Amino acid sequence: MQQAVIALSWIRFAGIPNSETTFGDPGRADVVTSRFLFCPLASPGHVFPMVGISLELARRGHSVAFATGTRFSDLLCKQGISRIPRGPRDGESFQLETWWNPTSIGVQAAHILHAASEFRPDVIIGGQLGYGPMVMGEALDLPVAILGFATHLFPKPRRDIKQSHEKPDEAQERGAWRLESMCERLHTVRHFLHLPPISQQQAADFLLGDLFLLQSVPELEPGAAGLPPRVQCVGSCVWEPPEPDEDLAKWLDSTGELGPIVYMQHGRLFHLGSLWPAVTECLGGADLRLVASTGRMNGELAKPPPFNFFLRDHVPQGQVLPHATAVVSTANTTAVLGSLSFGLPLLLLPGGGEQVEVAAICERMGAARTLDPEGITPESLHAALREIDENPRFRASAKQIQSALSKVQGHLLAADLLESLADGGAVPRRSETGA
Repeated sequence: MQQAVIALSWIRFAGIPNSETTFGDPGRADVVTSRFLFCPLASPGHVFPMVGISLELARRGHSVAFATGTRFSDLLCKQGISRIPRGPRDGESFQLETWWNPTSIGVQAAHILHAASEFRPDVIIGGQLGYGPMVMGEALDLPVAILGFATHLFPKPRRDIKQSHEKPDEAQERGAWRLESMCERLHTVRHFLHLPPISQQQAADFLLGDLFLLQSVPELEPGAAGLPPRVQCVGSCVWEPPEPDEDLAKWLDSTGELGPIVYMQHGRLFHLGSLWPAVTECLGGADLRLVASTGRMNGELAKPPPFNFFLRDHVPQGQVLPHATAVVSTANTTAVLGSLSFGLPLLLLPGGGEQVEVAAICERMGAARTLDPEGITPESLHAALREIDENPRFRASAKQIQSALSKVQGHLLAADLLESLADGGAVPRRSETGA
């Protein structure tokens, strides 16, 4: 009751009408059983998987809408999905670069509040770094689902940590630090938004939402059997717009004589700078073709790029991976899941965030070679690429993971679980866990 009062007072304070506006085809009202509001951070790696899930829900007759940044308005419109603006005056929100900032999260909350007044969702779906959906689910008394990364980032059962190749409890310590850090941010956000304080255990549970969709499979995720019941492995939810990049297609067709294709996804390396100087010196002019997605790279690209390089801020990896022989990545979820779905070996250079944990799993499974990006040189890069090319165990392990991933249709399984959540099904609710 208190949460409902808070939500209603915010609506009145914001001057948002108590609207009955809906989205979707009114003629199909008889088959729309639930309404799902997706609230991803405004980045392809966060938006695209949710688009894939939302399209499956819409195919089943549900109503879906998005609250996210303005840059994705056209993409969503092309898919027949509504993006609800931030308010009567639209503007940016859900910026990935400031996901941790209380003011930025406050903007997320206001955006979700407006979207909720317009769309009347039954379920809110956010990402693991999205505090706005978490707190607004509480304020509006709505169930919240969280779409996670390619591995569980919080502490895992200790018996499984000891089976890894790392020093004892090293991964556990990282997970504990990450959980503590995110709980501290959650307390700061709750204070900023005038929400009541919660205990440390409640905060830890809160970060999982009512349902946590882990983009992994038990064969890939250490300790999957010991994870909390609300954490469900759904496999890969990678999705991309169906329209191909025509320039990329022409380049691939015209450069076949240059050799095999290596795909590179250069994500953010936080304080570590850029891999690009070493990559350019090592692979520029080599007897291969490099197709690189560089939108999240720190630093500037050399101009012009080597003749055997094709560079874009965002490369549709589904257009490249079927033709590639290997992948170089900073170990972001989308690139790794895409690569493993095609059975490709990886050279991983993790900088922070989920990258370190995802890289550790891929190396433990034998599908990847990992290098420290801080000490990367053209020579070490060349040697590592040669190793994964010449040692068949990397490709064989990647093919094994490909087989495991292929048995799970991520968008379908995620949609099943979201339907269950909307219906008050078997997924535990916050009220049942004391959170």
